[in-house]
Amino acid sequence: MNFRHLKTSFILAGGLVVATTVAGGIWSSLTFLRLSQLTGREIQTSKETIQLASEISGSLEREDDALLLSTAGERDRARAELGKERSGSERAYQRLVASLNESAEKTAAVDLKGHLAEYRRAGDALLSTADPAAARDFYHRFVNPALRHAVGDCSSIRELNFRSIEAAGVGARDEAARSTWIVLGISAAALVISSLVALRLARSVVGPVTELSQSLDAVRTGDFDRRISLPSKNELGRLAEGFNRMAAALAEFQRLNVREVVKAKERLEATLAALPDAVFLLDSDGGIVSMSPPARKMVGDDADKVRRIYDLLLPTDCLTAIGRALKGDSSAEAPADLGRTIPISLAGRTRSMLPKVLPVSGVSGGRSGAVVVFYDVTELAKLDELRTEMVAVASHELKTPLTTLRMNLLLLQESMKELSGSQKEMFDTALLGCRELQNTVDELLDLTRIEAGQLRLSMDRVDVNALVGELVVSQSSRFDGAQIHLEYVEASSSCTVRGDAARLRIALLNILGNALKYTPPRGTVRVRVSSGGSQDRHGVPLVEISVTDTGPGIKYEYREKVFEKFFRVEHHTGGDKPGVGGAGIGLYLTRQIIEAHGGSIRCDAGENGCGTRFAVCLAAEPSEVGLPSGRKAS
Repeated sequence: MNFRHLKTSFILAGGLVVATTVAGGIWSSLTFLRLSQLTGREIQTSKETIQLASEISGSLEREDDALLLSTAGERDRARAELGKERSGSERAYQRLVASLNESAEKTAAVDLKGHLAEYRRAGDALLSTADPAAARDFYHRFVNPALRHAVGDCSSIRELNFRSIEAAGVGARDEAARSTWIVLGISAAALVISSLVALRLARSVVGPVTELSQSLDAVRTGDFDRRISLPSKNELGRLAEGFNRMAAALAEFQRLNVREVVKAKERLEATLAALPDAVFLLDSDGGIVSMSPPARKMVGDDADKVRRIYDLLLPTDCLTAIGRALKGDSSAEAPADLGRTIPISLAGRTRSMLPKVLPVSGVSGGRSGAVVVFYDVTELAKLDELRTEMVAVASHELKTPLTTLRMNLLLLQESMKELSGSQKEMFDTALLGCRELQNTVDELLDLTRIEAGQLRLSMDRVDVNALVGELVVSQSSRFDGAQIHLEYVEASSSCTVRGDAARLRIALLNILGNALKYTPPRGTVRVRVSSGGSQDRHGVPLVEISVTDTGPGIKYEYREKVFEKFFRVEHHTGGDKPGVGGAGIGLYLTRQIIEAHGGSIRCDAGENGCGTRFAVCLAAEPSEVGLPSGRKAS
């Protein structure tokens, strides 16, 4: 688009204002410079003339002193000083005459010359008088009056110069006043011109721009029939024509788009009707835009009255996930967990519904909406309950014979001296297998208690340094047997938390066991306890227990999944690692135990990105006086 015409108008208007301002400034500067130069020259000339007149007057006074010496009889000395002073006053007089410009000053200089000649003739006559008494009488009758006349001429010259300086100041003041009025006149003219130019531009630019802005607001609200009428053919006129063409195109597009929207809605309703699950489509405010037939059955007889998803009786965590999805948070989707099912009564039967929430963009006015799907997982929930009951029953049934087998093995251990080396090794392997099987059974029992909500904690004050130190000492032999270096760094001060020491020991044993499984020989596992480094949301200091290994590490996408039930990284990375067993519930139990204590556990990369680091954070309590700080082992 060519903006040359409006640009020319602005340049001409601005150039006119700038030209008047610059012209006035230049004229004022030249005038004041000229006044400054004239006044400076006048003052300098007058200053020199006054100094010369004063110099002549002083020289005459010194001549008079020399003549007085002659009246005292010192005529030789008087002649010497008189000659020196006369030569000086003569030079000053010649310079004075050269500096005078005014006729009055020149007349005064002529009078001064005559009085000087008269004074010097009288002085010469005085020097030729030998009688001191006659010399004094001659001085008072002729010499002194002539001196007074000459000194008076010098004063007249000074007075004339003072008047000249005064006249120059008055002239400069008048000239400055005239220049000020001229500058004010130029400024007033520039102000009037600027006002006229601004008024003209306001009428030709601001008005059309305002109308264009109002028309854009009308189009934004859906009034596509709004048009702009500008008679001018400049850039604004062409812009108005372009706006009118755009509004016409939008109006046509709207008419076509309505048809497409109707078709899309029909397709959406057909799709929803074909889905077997209950589906709700929500706008950005949680309003129900559309729902599938199973969703209507789920709502019941009030389906036509329910306008917002918040009118349904849904659990708090489900409503929270919906709110996050409506804000466009893509992380609102929670992993599938049968523990999150919602009991819904459908046709007189209770069904287990698993909610799934996904954000959807552009549902209403370009803002984010959401899709909420309720999957009917009743049969899966029953199977999960059966699985839980089976695990509980199997664990209880296994515990008694396993305990008996282990006790018998321990009793047989007393007679191991009669066995050979290979038999002892087989016996130790069998005892180790019983111990590991016992741990698995205990974990399965804890799993059933957690899922049934029956996990009970015996809360007490626990010294973390001592607990972790004892645990490290008890596990040192296992790590030494695997040729893995186990380090322990305790906190510098006592760290006390409120918790169940036995359960915390199980959780930490699971983490250490995990590090032992995946750390290769000659690797290192570092256990560290620290406090005071961070706080929870309530400002309570946290105690952190970290276990860092030098194993292969865990990929970023699996660091949260390792805390899920029955999840093992090997199942997703191409097979089990030889010699690494487990049911995949240790870390799940660990997280449940830590969260039951109000703490948290996370999985990060190890030092320099190598290995894995598990960090447990628990709220600290003030340590009791005299509480041991624990031991340090490596």
